[in-house]
Amino acid sequence: MKLLTLAKKELEDILSERLYLLAFVVQLFIVVSITFVALLYSSLANPEVIQGYIPPQQVRLGVVGDASLLEIENLMVVRLSEDTEPWRAIKDNRLVAVLVAPANMSEALARGEAKLTLYIDNTNVLSGYADAMVTKAIIKLEEKVKREVAAKLVGSPEALLDPIKLEVNGKGDAMHAEFVELMYGLLLPFILLLPTFLAANMTTDAIVGEKERKTYELLVVAPLSYREIILGKALPIAGIALAQAILWALLVMLRGIPVHNLWLLLILLALLDILFIALGVALSALSDSIKDANVGVTVVLILSSLAFFVPVSFKNALYEISPVTLIAKLASNPAVHIEEVLPGFALLALAAIVTLIFGEKLLEYKENLRV
Repeated sequence: MKLLTLAKKELEDILSERLYLLAFVVQLFIVVSITFVALLYSSLANPEVIQGYIPPQQVRLGVVGDASLLEIENLMVVRLSEDTEPWRAIKDNRLVAVLVAPANMSEALARGEAKLTLYIDNTNVLSGYADAMVTKAIIKLEEKVKREVAAKLVGSPEALLDPIKLEVNGKGDAMHAEFVELMYGLLLPFILLLPTFLAANMTTDAIVGEKERKTYELLVVAPLSYREIILGKALPIAGIALAQAILWALLVMLRGIPVHNLWLLLILLALLDILFIALGVALSALSDSIKDANVGVTVVLILSSLAFFVPVSFKNALYEISPVTLIAKLASNPAVHIEEVLPGFALLALAAIVTLIFGEKLLEYKENLRV
């Protein structure tokens, strides 16, 4: 009962702390914007990456002449007059690009003189996407014209244009490789680890804050063991961290990015939360002020980030057990085998338990020295 009372008090303190509320808002902003940044960055290598994520209203294409035969998809087409100056139209009408086509496309095609010019605003990050969509429409029309000509010449355009057929199964509407690698390999782990990293700071604030307020001695003399004090502080922190991780995962999924194996991900994040809370307990034992504790937390987070993310780049022996790798595997692969991630889970569980016990003993030892 006393443990639950302490946990309830700690939860109320956390929810009333404006700094934590600000951190929550900042994380929300990061999660909402980070997928858009990933899409834009990936689109530099493959503009079609952002197809399906960007509404057509945000990509305005001006058209001069007759482009009625072009099936331009996922762009908002703005009709312009014949005497329009393309570069000025881009500026005045907030266009991404301007396509200048023949006055009569059908007649131009019949003469074999269908020349089109695309003017692109290279300062706009969506210009590459507009270029890709226009090029796709032109290739489609060109294929149609070739088939019509081939049908007149040989009767069967497939025999001339498609002598070899390739059927690809399983691709469907799969996301592009550039986006998958960036999103699952780096950004999604970063998003889900944000609450975990914050948990270490919240733990030190909770314990060292008691020391600064001179209320820590009251906890120590209360009929609670050091383990119960730690649990009373840790339970609401771990609960908040997991709740945030669930919310961030759901927001990512609402953006159309699947997050698989959510329950296994939550178990993994719970182990990480325990580990970082335990590190926060150990730092609290060594700190007499929140300022000192914050310096220690900063150092721990920098070293942890290096330990988590560096192995991903080198693909060494630590790669398979890196939390970043585990999160990427679980989130991206709906058919992941548990034996693939079990060693990483086991190592994290062991590290969390050992660190938690060490933090508890260190806290008790430092308090005995003070007495």
